[in-house]
This record gives sequence, structure tokens and C-alpha cells, in this order.
Amino acid sequence: MHDSPHIPAANEREVAARLCHHGRADAPASVRLRTWSASERRFRALRAWAVCWGLAVPAVFLPVLHFVLVPSLLVAGPIAGLLRLREEQTVLGASGACPACGESQSFPVTGAWRESVRLRCEKCGRAIELRAPAPVSAG
Repeated sequence: MHDSPHIPAANEREVAARLCHHGRADAPASVRLRTWSASERRFRALRAWAVCWGLAVPAVFLPVLHFVLVPSLLVAGPIAGLLRLREEQTVLGASGACPACGESQSFPVTGAWRESVRLRCEKCGRAIELRAPAPVSAG
């Protein structure tokens, strides 16, 4: 697979973090974050809500499954929208050396920002933890 260098957008940044493994010294790491503006968060929330409700329409025509799918999707729409609305920053990835074996690697971490994420080293298989302070809010 070809790894092209990532060119960060204006709303992306890297923050310092550390990789931790019980009984070993912490290793430095970095986390790539995408910051969403208020209007982008509103758009993402509406899109998530619309996708859920849009999927509920064809689910009406699925025999028996519609008894579960339609109500679930109708409830999931506002929940997914609210989660997207509250997500000010999204993790795009992380990199650093495993504190257990020292192997430098990129970790496929994605999703909403959290101060602590459990990972597994691809080389040694040990459970490690990615820790970073909460970044400053976008505004």
C-alpha cells in the first residue's frame, strides 16, 4: 500500500500526546485533530439525522423487520444528530512509538475526541493507551 504524505488542512492540527503501557516509561506521540466550526457541526448533525430518517422510509417495506428498523431509525436520527452537533473535534489519526517494544507506527484512531484511547501495538500485540490533554475548544 502506498503511504502518501498527509497535507493538513487549515482546520487540522497536531497535539502532543503520550503512549502508556503499565510498567514502562511513557513514549511521546502525536494526535491529528480536525476542528469543526459551528456551521459545519450543524450541517453534520442535520446530515446524520436525515440519513437515519431517510433509511427509515425504505425500511417500511421490509416485512417483519420494519417493526424494529423504522422505530429504531426514527429514534437514532435525533441521537446521531445530537452527537455530531456536540463533536467539536474529531481524531484523524495518531502516531508514536510503542512504549513496550519501541516500534514506531501510525494508529488508525478515528472518531470523537477522548482524553484516553486503548490501542494495541501491531508489532508486539500489547495493549497500550493513548493519552492526551483535552485540546482547547474551537470556540
